[in-house]
Amino acid sequence: MNIKALKVVNILLGIDFLLIAVTAILHNFIMVTGLYFYFHAVPGFLFLVLVCIHIILNRKWIKSNYFSGKKK
Repeated sequence: MNIKALKVVNILLGIDFLLIAVTAILHNFIMVTGLYFYFHAVPGFLFLVLVCIHIILNRKWIKSNYFSGKKK
């Protein structure tokens, strides 16, 4: 289940990142219509949540590679 959840989170992270990047580039055009908050700020908060979930799902890998106590 962990791998399936991670795959879904990674896909959502990619889509969300693209949405944030496109709206950042088109900031001046979107700002005129008043949709900037919904198409940039809300996905930005979602991105933060998805990154936290991604880190939680990868905690074993992070522990074993960064906090194993072994020096390379």
